Amino acid sequence: MAITHITLLSVPVTDQEAAKSFYEKLGFKVINDHEMTPEEMPPEPGLRWLQLATPEEGCSIVLVTWDVGGLKPGTQQFSIAAQDVKGTHEALAAKGVESNGPLMEAPWGHFFSVNDPDGNHILVVQEPGTD
Repeated sequence: MAITHITLLSVPVTDQEAAKSFYEKLGFKVINDHEMTPEEMPPEPGLRWLQLATPEEGCSIVLVTWDVGGLKPGTQQFSIAAQDVKGTHEALAAKGVESNGPLMEAPWGHFFSVNDPDGNHILVVQEPGTD
């Protein structure tokens, strides 16, 4: 078996446009945005596939308004990497993105966290050895 990496995370949201705006402030870019056909999402045509990725395009996220394994808006948690977590913290504050507290330090890296408009929790991490 040769699993190499995670390709996509579903992030449950109530308002895709508000979530899109938030994730764009974090540096994500839209890589796929289209109305799904009945073949893609039966029996609910008309749902929007809104997929974003970081500039490195490793793992992407899809902002979902439909049921995915029982996930509800505000229940997803994940982390994203930053090369300069202090600079990222300051840049996001300048864009009006509130962090959940000060910069923290742990053996696994420097970090802070933010919540998207629905309360999904994102940890912004600078891993050891990247400073």
